[in-house]
Amino acid sequence: MTRAPALIAALIAGLALAGCAAPVVTRIDVAVPAPLPPAGTYTLATVPGEIAPVHGQAIALVTAALKQRGWREMAAGAGDYLLSVGLADRPAAAKLQAGDDNGMPNALLAPAADRKTTRGCARRDHRLSVVLTERVTGNDAYAASAAEFHCKARLEETVPYLVSAALEDLDRPKGVREVERAGVR
Repeated sequence: MTRAPALIAALIAGLALAGCAAPVVTRIDVAVPAPLPPAGTYTLATVPGEIAPVHGQAIALVTAALKQRGWREMAAGAGDYLLSVGLADRPAAAKLQAGDDNGMPNALLAPAADRKTTRGCARRDHRLSVVLTERVTGNDAYAASAAEFHCKARLEETVPYLVSAALEDLDRPKGVREVERAGVR
């Protein structure tokens, strides 16, 4: 009988660890209206004011990944595309919607965390967006977002994974999907 409390405690500890061991789910959404060239040139979109260091980290990782694929950064006003990199860290309980002129919601931009969209706890939603816009037409040639719900991981820790996920489809777009990875939730 004295073993029962110890077994129960061990079972509870095992269940708690199993919850923490759940994979990180990366939600990826990529839109590419027409195939991109295997390599191109781009100008980095300027951001008004000063950017946060973690946003600078995201931009540096995106431009490095593009360079690795044969893309070249050009001076302002040059290049085939304009590259925009956005980064957000928001409460996971917040749902972001776009609305019409009357304030009525008409499109879901980012879901709130719920049992379907997360495995385990979710306090923050880390989101990266990468957009390549054709400079001549103004049309988006590549628009990708990668997002993850987290409890403990800092945005600085998740940015490399988000960049990799957002640019993975540059050559062969796969649309909307989820992938799992090991990491700090």
